[in-house]
Amino acid sequence: LLLTGMEVRIHRAEKASDIKTFVELPYRAYRDEPFWRAPLRLERQEHFNPKKNGALAALQPSYFLATREGQAVGRIASFVNPVHLQNHNDGTGHFGFLDTLGACDDETVLALLKAAENDLRVRGMSRMGGPYNFSVNDECGLLVDGFDSPPSVMMPYGRSDLPKIMEDAGYEKAMDMYAFRYRMAETFTTPRFVSRVKKRFEGDRTISVRRLDMSRLYEDIALIVGIFNDAWSGNWGFLPISDDEAKFLADSMKPVLQSDSLWIAFVDGEPASFTLMIPNLNEASLGLDGRLLPFGWATLLYRIKVRGVKSARIPLAGTRKKFHKTRRGMTATVGAWEACLNAQHAKGVREVEFSWVLETNKDLLGLAEIYDCDRYKTYRIYEKAL
Repeated sequence: LLLTGMEVRIHRAEKASDIKTFVELPYRAYRDEPFWRAPLRLERQEHFNPKKNGALAALQPSYFLATREGQAVGRIASFVNPVHLQNHNDGTGHFGFLDTLGACDDETVLALLKAAENDLRVRGMSRMGGPYNFSVNDECGLLVDGFDSPPSVMMPYGRSDLPKIMEDAGYEKAMDMYAFRYRMAETFTTPRFVSRVKKRFEGDRTISVRRLDMSRLYEDIALIVGIFNDAWSGNWGFLPISDDEAKFLADSMKPVLQSDSLWIAFVDGEPASFTLMIPNLNEASLGLDGRLLPFGWATLLYRIKVRGVKSARIPLAGTRKKFHKTRRGMTATVGAWEACLNAQHAKGVREVEFSWVLETNKDLLGLAEIYDCDRYKTYRIYEKAL
């Protein structure tokens, strides 16, 4: 596939050198942006490596580069997720990793989108949605509000001019997702309503909470994935986390996870709820340009495990459906949530991002209100008929 528009040329990135250019383009594109935070290069390389990220085999992604006078100035990926089609049966293929060098220009963005659209049309898709990097369980959404601060770990970065270009190209909002910011005072305090539930937890011997057992990391990650897949099934855009994704998740987080990062609540011995909080690597890796060699690893681990970080993110939490709207379910949820917040506060964390939250999720929106969280970023999933 070759598209030509003025000076912009689009070609498939298939050779190893092209894939390397594709992966590294954001580091060139955003290096001078004040709120850009370079992700770890090793993690990004593994994200695109089918040998490391087993979920890629089913997607069979197509990668495209935009060039001007031989220099790469943009990228996009398109892919068909069979799990999405099985769950939603909507004929939708996806795009992701839409980035351009310098300020977004209509010509480059439109050419990239056209390449992705053509690829999905050939694959029999009738709609294109995104961005997903690579799925709803990875980084997803285009930043449309909250450009005045850096993203938290595993959340996308974006320029303010891109949403308008997308919308002018015929893309419409499918769903908005919010990022909330919770600021903790030097003395940890629990909201009054939560305190009442917490007292029930302390007096109910049928409910218990424990932290992550690092000696059985993969088993505990599999356990919470089971809760997550049950808790969120039926939600907009939901995709169950596969065994391959669960293993990749555990491998990706293993260097920075500690036992008090994950708390699991049990009701009558049954895993019922969990809260996972990870340190904000975007704070810890500041100034490393994503590089771990020669001394980046030492610096990163020192900042996380010795000096400590002040910010963190809750990327995953959930309660099994059978416990929704029940007294013991709410008690278990609060038990895991509060244990996680208390443990991280004791380590010096003072700002927690709670993300992402669907604009239609009344329960989580209510929880954010109870904790007096600040809704400070909005990410949008777009879609367009092909």
